[in-house]
Amino acid sequence: MVMADTRIVEIYNLCKSFGTHKVLDDVSLNVQRGDNLVVFGRSGQGKSVLLKCIIGLMQPDSGKILINGNDVFSLSVKQLNEVRKNIGFLFQSAALYDSMTVRENLSFPLKRHFPDRTQKEIDDKINHTLELVSLSEAIDKMPSELSGGMRKRIGLARSIITDPELMLYDEPTTGLDPITTKEISELIINLQKKLNMTSIVVTHDLVCAKIIADRAIFLREAKVAYEGSIKDLTDSDDKFLKNFFSHEIVKEEE
Repeated sequence: MVMADTRIVEIYNLCKSFGTHKVLDDVSLNVQRGDNLVVFGRSGQGKSVLLKCIIGLMQPDSGKILINGNDVFSLSVKQLNEVRKNIGFLFQSAALYDSMTVRENLSFPLKRHFPDRTQKEIDDKINHTLELVSLSEAIDKMPSELSGGMRKRIGLARSIITDPELMLYDEPTTGLDPITTKEISELIINLQKKLNMTSIVVTHDLVCAKIIADRAIFLREAKVAYEGSIKDLTDSDDKFLKNFFSHEIVKEEE
């Protein structure tokens, strides 16, 4: 039997609809500390909604989410912000502030969550984090001066700069070429090991999933339809899965 204190995320009977469109229907799952969970699913199947519910950006219709034993939807704003200190979120677009330099983008979450830190402590943390993503030279550049892969790396740096226990990734390799996709995926797994993080990764990218995942789930018709290792899912005789992954394997080989 798994002890509760090994679980960083516990989701019970989560439901969410937009009008008559149900995107999550009685979804339950646990994520163990140190795990990398990949979430597959076709567009509009609730993958991003699941992440937004986990971090409290979106309210479900019913169900419960616990982060380190804390019920996300019963917390006050102050308590939720304390929980969010330990959660990093990398959005599809990297969500950098275009009017700020890389240095300013990275200092923003530090000043927000740790107002007592000195400027030297902030500068040291920024420099160290940029070293982790191999972009120290970009510190005074504007986001518009960066390539797509560099923007993703800076977005990742900003997400990990508060030393989160849990990282949420929403399509981290969307729009990237195959070589950059592999580089970003390997960077994610290396940082996860180095910083002892737990990760939930929403993706349709099989290259990314194969590098990152310890296990995977597949959302279909608003439910967790399949669960197992990447090999379990890609080698399955299930007609739906074979069709889905055959398209992804073609992309991988192109």
